[in-house]
Amino acid sequence: MELNKKELAVSFFSLGVAFLFLSYAYSEQIIKPRLYDGSINELGRYSFTFDAYDYIEENSENPIIALGSSKMREIFDGQLIGESTAFNGEFFNLAYAGERPYVRMIEIDAILDLNPKLVIIEVGPNSFSALSDPAPKSIISRMEQLMALNSHWNSQTWEPILSEQDRDVLSLDRIEQMEYFASISPEAVESTLAYKLNFEEPPYSCDFDWGTVHCVPDPDSSEYDSYLKYPIQFRNSLKLIKEGNAKWTIEEFYGERLDNYLAGSYHNPEGVLNKNQVAYEFMIESLLANDIPVMLVNLPYNPVLIDRLSEGQWDYLNATMENYSLKYDIKIVDYMWSNDLIDDDFNDYTHAARTGEEKFAEFISTEIDDFLTSKLKYTELFLLS
Repeated sequence: MELNKKELAVSFFSLGVAFLFLSYAYSEQIIKPRLYDGSINELGRYSFTFDAYDYIEENSENPIIALGSSKMREIFDGQLIGESTAFNGEFFNLAYAGERPYVRMIEIDAILDLNPKLVIIEVGPNSFSALSDPAPKSIISRMEQLMALNSHWNSQTWEPILSEQDRDVLSLDRIEQMEYFASISPEAVESTLAYKLNFEEPPYSCDFDWGTVHCVPDPDSSEYDSYLKYPIQFRNSLKLIKEGNAKWTIEEFYGERLDNYLAGSYHNPEGVLNKNQVAYEFMIESLLANDIPVMLVNLPYNPVLIDRLSEGQWDYLNATMENYSLKYDIKIVDYMWSNDLIDDDFNDYTHAARTGEEKFAEFISTEIDDFLTSKLKYTELFLLS
């Protein structure tokens, strides 16, 4: 007996629902673990954020989240900051290496749904760095991964910010986004079987004592909550260099290597309104429109690097921050040009060592308390002395 059009539609709908359900279950059991441990992607932290938002929503009443690049990931110790501030809540570090606002904006709907008490966002020369159109394959790959993992795929308020050229290559339809999992399934299955049968070990460890930044603990891990507040850090390369236990001398490290580092595009604003800056402002405006306070923090760099800057090299950053202070009802904390941190407070050119983290925690805690207490509705979120 032939099915009529209505029955066919119901059948296709049912198949679609079943496909999405099976895809979700498969991704949870097979795909995500291999994304988390860095087996099949560049970096586990580019896969963990949506699960992190869900975890925070379920387990924290008064969360504050920090976003940014590896500079923020390395300097923001949420546990230490929580102990240093009067704020009665928890601080979560969701920064990841090489962050671009154009990529991060994919998470905005999940952040709005979480409704944190404050969003702390790194602002720096990298925030407004150049991004080609269409975006490079490496950036498109990160975006595709986040779009496939997006728990708020039915919203995608960031879609209008995409350039036309990027729209042509990105998977904006949910079925197309789910196909991303199909593309990485063979490698995920192969790696999972190899680990289960003890044929090989995962490429990176998530152990807090000797693990690497590539790996993210499983959300069911007992270490997951601690990891969200203070993730695994880089080793102190600068200390090793100064002790003579590295392949470079300190003269080489602070010589041509530093000059080449400073010449790279990522640590220099393009100097014009570009895709990264448009996405950055979209995120700020989205948060403010939903009554979520925003603090922009210009993080410190190694002072040796700061002294090596060309005249006016980061003027665009300074001018943009000044413009934002006039344009938006936000708090801007500029820690880049302070003299509080010395080179021993850094692991390298840009990432804080433990002493740098401790100084930053003391500094930023006061700024957080002052900012939030200036808003009457946050009075109840502070401990009374």
